[in-house]
Amino acid sequence: MNPTMTLGRFRKLLASHEPISVILDTDAYNEVDDQFCIAYCMRAPDRVRLLSINAAPFLNARSESAADGMERSYREILKVMALVNADSDIPVYRGSPRFMQNVTDFVASEAVENIIRTVDDCEEPVVILAIGAITNVASALVKRPDLAQKTAVIWLGGHALHHSDSREFNMVQDVPAVQVVFDSGIPLLQIPCKGVCTEFRTSPPELEYYLRGKSALCDYLIDNVSVACRTRYASSRVIWDVTAAATLICPAGCEIVQIPRPRITAESCYSFDNARPHYLYVRALNRDLIYGDLFRRLIGEA
Repeated sequence: MNPTMTLGRFRKLLASHEPISVILDTDAYNEVDDQFCIAYCMRAPDRVRLLSINAAPFLNARSESAADGMERSYREILKVMALVNADSDIPVYRGSPRFMQNVTDFVASEAVENIIRTVDDCEEPVVILAIGAITNVASALVKRPDLAQKTAVIWLGGHALHHSDSREFNMVQDVPAVQVVFDSGIPLLQIPCKGVCTEFRTSPPELEYYLRGKSALCDYLIDNVSVACRTRYASSRVIWDVTAAATLICPAGCEIVQIPRPRITAESCYSFDNARPHYLYVRALNRDLIYGDLFRRLIGEA
């Protein structure tokens, strides 16, 4: 049986040069960045042992409901995986069909059972890489609170701690789920959006130069970004979710500090208390280093 997963052990795991066993939890159809993250993880077997992928719920103009967002994400995951490797046998699971109503609410799904089963059965440490609403992870913790001592979470969500508010999409979609994760004591690494991840911009011309024509996967990724960048001049896009994977694949590109974890209020704001347990927090990114590693892996040079 694996020893208890502590924050110190999590830090050592991130600093190691061995592949890390990962469950990827993604709202893949929500934006154009999850697709890059899925491909990045699949193209980095030296750093990521991708055990499975869970579809996460989302609700915006690209979905009719949280359940519809999850189902669209499930299909998008399969599409991207086929473009990366049509013979991949990595299992994919449907996630929560709705968001949590409160911090004791448990939303049953295949993804929740996958998290519990994988963490219980794996002989090596497992890290959950969550890049959407964190409903699946929180539901697993509500059902099995002891998972907080068995695994760790990397989550892209919220804004920087110094930002005026934290009403970020992944946060506000399911505030109770974020509260569960932050209050559970589970070893946690947060990549904030505005104020940190907003540095991670690219543009259609840059993607065209490095990736166009390299593969059907690369062309698909470029076309998605080009559609999202609608202005003629000086158009750019933050490929947010790649930075979460970069904490595992290209850690030199992420400046990580250990600080007291904030409380998350019902209004999705931070409340600070230095007596709170510590967590890991990305406070700066080396944009060029991470994009360089991403591009090399996507075209098969890494």
